[in-house]
Amino acid sequence: MSDILNAELAALLDKRALVGISYYDINGDTLQQRMLAGTVVRVTAKDGITLRQSDEEEFTIPSSTSPWFIAPAGNYKTGDGEAISNPDYLVTWDVHRCQDMDKPEGEHQWWEWVANTTPPSVG
Repeated sequence: MSDILNAELAALLDKRALVGISYYDINGDTLQQRMLAGTVVRVTAKDGITLRQSDEEEFTIPSSTSPWFIAPAGNYKTGDGEAISNPDYLVTWDVHRCQDMDKPEGEHQWWEWVANTTPPSVG
């Protein structure tokens, strides 16, 4: 754990978060929206914040805490319909494609993660 960025990030370990991710194409049109839930299992400068879902799958988001907001008590649902009661945090990210899709199959596409720093509205 020597790679933990700071005490604020370290405090996220073992916390549960509901994470909303919106994907946009190069023109700003919505491609997809996902709602995931997980428990923070790792936080590193190099790899970001890794959360583990209830099915043991892991996903990683950038290390910024700016889009992390304390979640109001309540019942929430992921995009798969999984019920989540009283998560610790609500987190939202916008992910923008930075290059056209006319790349040959298998060639890297570039994406930019943008923290959504406006507190999410619930209800």
